[in-house]
Amino acid sequence: MALNPLYAIEQLPTTSQAAIREFNDRYLAAVGASVPNGWADTMGEMVPTSSPFVTFPVSQLRTLYKRTEGESRFKKLREASFDVKTEEFDDGYQARLLDLFLQVFAYRNWQRAPERLVLAEEQHRHLQVAALLDGTGTRGSGHQGGLDGTCVDGKAFFATDHPANITDANITSTYSNYQGTAKNVLGSAATGNVGTFQLDLLQAEVISMQTGVLDENGLPLGVDPDTILVPLDYYEALKNGLANSRILASVSANSGNELGAAAVDNIYKGKFNVIPVREFTMASTSTADWYLVDSKMIAKGVVPWVICRQTVPQSLALRVYDESSDFFKDTGDIKMSSHIWYGFALGLPHAIRRVKGPTR
Repeated sequence: MALNPLYAIEQLPTTSQAAIREFNDRYLAAVGASVPNGWADTMGEMVPTSSPFVTFPVSQLRTLYKRTEGESRFKKLREASFDVKTEEFDDGYQARLLDLFLQVFAYRNWQRAPERLVLAEEQHRHLQVAALLDGTGTRGSGHQGGLDGTCVDGKAFFATDHPANITDANITSTYSNYQGTAKNVLGSAATGNVGTFQLDLLQAEVISMQTGVLDENGLPLGVDPDTILVPLDYYEALKNGLANSRILASVSANSGNELGAAAVDNIYKGKFNVIPVREFTMASTSTADWYLVDSKMIAKGVVPWVICRQTVPQSLALRVYDESSDFFKDTGDIKMSSHIWYGFALGLPHAIRRVKGPTR
């Protein structure tokens, strides 16, 4: 809405006071909400929908050849499913109309409001997914988190006994995508996010994920993690440690008594994309949990979470209270309110592994 078609925002006064005011204006304008780094959108599935309730089927074909003996074998096509329900969220801006006509800073802020709403919507997705993974329920939502409730196979999303096949009771194998014993992503020689960096604990969890995650027949699925999601306070130390060409490794005698350490090649140099998740909890009473992720498996459709964005008419999505509204006539203010509809749910647990970290 053009508040004053005769006013050009570039036409600032040319006095020294105006120059100082313009500098402060530009400096303050640069301080806003942090920009998410995109992990929630790229490592999950974002689905546009016109419905407030979406069902996602999960097929279980369990194809496995065996020696032919007598009649040919046949299996019924089976599938499970999980549901995602959208909810309404909103935020908005309000301003005194006279200030928008007379004050440059106020008018500029009003013009920037739409882009701030777009940024806030992206941040909202990241906060909700982080709460699903890192906690026991989303912030402000009724959905349950990764350590409580159930996912599509009837277990908690992060569990040690996921059934390999969720529709065939004849397949009794199970697998784990959760390490409940505290392990530091920086290695056994680190204390918190400081100390000597080693690969021992990281390597053990990578092997557990590679060999432990099963397909629908109970065979290793072939997961190979290439991404690590870490809390922000562990990011720099892990990134720098993995970037080194040589690192320290423990050296032991045949009896198993540790003798010391020696420099060895960093076998993981260049393997992992380390992503700092600013949205994870960093309270002093929390644990620095970290996550191994196989982005290649996710690209094939084995997504760990689903984000449903419901499309609604524009009149519902952005509600403007201009000079013609009763609100303006009562207050002298105008405002705009943005409403979005989203649903968040954890999906398939195969491509992600949660490792409990040390207490901060």
